Amino acid sequence: MAQQRKSTIHDIAQLAGVSRATVSRYLNGHRWVSSESAEKIKAAIEQTHYVANTHARALATGKAGSVAFLLGEPQKLLFEDPNFASLLRAVADELGKRNTSFLMMTTDNAQEEQRNLEYLQAGHVDGVIQVAWHQDSSSMIRGLVKAGIPTVVAEHPSDDTLPVGYVHVEDYGGARKAVEYLLDHGGKRVAMISGPQGPSGTRDRVRGFIDTVTMYTQIHQGDPSLPVNLQEYCDTHIVYGDYSAASGEECMTKLLAQDCTIDAVFVSSDAMAVGAIRALRNQGLQIPQDVQIIGFDDSSAAKLADPPLTTIRQPFDEIGKHLVQQLMQIIDGQAPVGVTLPCELVVRESTR
Repeated sequence: MAQQRKSTIHDIAQLAGVSRATVSRYLNGHRWVSSESAEKIKAAIEQTHYVANTHARALATGKAGSVAFLLGEPQKLLFEDPNFASLLRAVADELGKRNTSFLMMTTDNAQEEQRNLEYLQAGHVDGVIQVAWHQDSSSMIRGLVKAGIPTVVAEHPSDDTLPVGYVHVEDYGGARKAVEYLLDHGGKRVAMISGPQGPSGTRDRVRGFIDTVTMYTQIHQGDPSLPVNLQEYCDTHIVYGDYSAASGEECMTKLLAQDCTIDAVFVSSDAMAVGAIRALRNQGLQIPQDVQIIGFDDSSAAKLADPPLTTIRQPFDEIGKHLVQQLMQIIDGQAPVGVTLPCELVVRESTR
């Protein structure tokens, strides 16, 4: 049986009634193609089952037609923390609209970082979306910048001199909203379970916690239930996890061992908050009657938690959209910019 001939750009152009150049522009990102022509080309592609020769396109355009989604965390957290999965889906959806492929990479140690950097520097992708960037992995960012690879970070880089784009949420403001809510609803001994030290998001949320507790204590001077030595209080009432539920449980257990009078907790991720709830229940404490708890993200874990979790909502769809938009603009030669998105408090049953 004779093998069916593969359709070509010429076939698409003939069927759609447009030039081959127009089809080529459509396949390379829809640039300068009218909506009418785009619809005709799309219909012709579907009718002929055309599949682009990505290798040939890369040779002709000098572009790989793909980007990397680089997660600076252990691979297991992609499945344990629903945030990363939500962001990955949002990025994939946005890239799909642009006919751009992506590859998933994780960086968990120095050896893996070096392998990934060498692969990316070899020209396999047009750009990189870096997620969960840490201070101690700045060599990766610097390596990408040195190689001239367009890069966007889902975090505010601690080094403002790096020519990379970034998209992040208002971490400081979100933390303040959470802690203010706990204090306004009866919390006196408020603790915090933070994410890993290093990222700017962690620093901003910790700073939001400290500033809010400090301001509240100053306003209510003389209340014997409030901390006397704020520095000592913050040193013992802020602990650092790794965004997993297991670390949330471990951190909450540690906090209770240091201060059994804790009556409210702000947690830097919903997954860790679920673990914290488990630790509280193991100590015979009820949520929110004995201890109120607020998470961060508004992930599926927040809705499925028992009780459903009050949390700070991150707009993951918007974050993914802006990450891709920024990266494509940098790939096209525009200067990197930064975007800060608002977040909001979502009240459920884990608070009074």
